[in-house]
Amino acid sequence: MINVKEKTYPAGTVNYFFDYYSNASEKFNVLSQEDRWFKNALWRFKDGTDSTDRKQLTEILVEYIKNMPNINDGSWSVFCIPASSEEKSIRRYNHLINRLKEELPNVCFLNDSVKFIGTKEQKHTAPNRPHIDACSHITLTGSISRPNVVIIDDIVTRGCAMMDARQFLSAKGAEHFKFVALGKTYYAMEEHLKN
Repeated sequence: MINVKEKTYPAGTVNYFFDYYSNASEKFNVLSQEDRWFKNALWRFKDGTDSTDRKQLTEILVEYIKNMPNINDGSWSVFCIPASSEEKSIRRYNHLINRLKEELPNVCFLNDSVKFIGTKEQKHTAPNRPHIDACSHITLTGSISRPNVVIIDDIVTRGCAMMDARQFLSAKGAEHFKFVALGKTYYAMEEHLKN
């Protein structure tokens, strides 16, 4: 099993596996071979490309989640934070959700109850962007009967999408949350300027 890291945000603590370096980090020459692999694999995961490295990222998430304590006891739900459109969400998460369903028959998959009511502007347009609610373009049919929820995201930067998802699901009856992401944005420029 790959090493699990954690970072605490206002919404809660997220468990993640890789640091994600932006394109600006390239000039500081801080990326290891693993960092470069993850950066490329992440984009294939996000795009839903059928590739070995995308499947490896999926299996990292599956292995971690299926080994969480009590995950299959009938009290847990899984929710993948939606992409900007229904099409992108399907491409990004269908393989992961199907793999989790194979491993966790007693878990409720909330994305099966998500209805898209539009598209959402992508958050990655500018560093000073206004907050865009990660769940503003979806509704959830019905309430949540299994109050413990694993919230999955691909990358966590400031934790805003986690907070949005937590508030969105709390309004539907969720009570306890675990946050899991493939990676966390790491600012190599800031680290470089500290030295």
